[in-house]
Amino acid sequence: MMNKIDMDPNETFSQEIVKELEARNAVPIARWKFLFSRSMIWFLAVASILIGGAAFAIAEFVFFDNDGIAKLQGSSIQDIAQSIPFVWLAITAFFAIVAYHGLRLTRRGYKYATTTLVLFVVAASLALGVFLNYFDFGQRVYEYMGHQIPLASVFVGPPSDGLN
Repeated sequence: MMNKIDMDPNETFSQEIVKELEARNAVPIARWKFLFSRSMIWFLAVASILIGGAAFAIAEFVFFDNDGIAKLQGSSIQDIAQSIPFVWLAITAFFAIVAYHGLRLTRRGYKYATTTLVLFVVAASLALGVFLNYFDFGQRVYEYMGHQIPLASVFVGPPSDGLN
């Protein structure tokens, strides 16, 4: 019979781990559960960038393409503050934060500096918003919401007449 001194330290450590796992009734977790979790994190991060881009496309249409700036010539600060599409900018910011958090949770996301991830998420959302606005996505969604959804004009402003 071997005493503890004659045993290999790795075997002793391994045996202690096995005993601890048995004491806790630990069971292995299937690989597919980890893959599913990781896939969902990536899906939510990408979806957040897409939704943030769509919100920015709408905000860009409301402020720039819908004569938002032209109406502000000679206006007071209160008029300027009221014309900024805060709802859409807030949605863009919210989904940028969600995307940042999602990317931070990825396998290699912890390695990047916070500023790098935030700049990437914001730049991706803004670039997507500009791209979508090129195809009048912001205008279409804005007008649809104004005409089809009751009380939407309270939050997004009155629908435009379709003329730029």
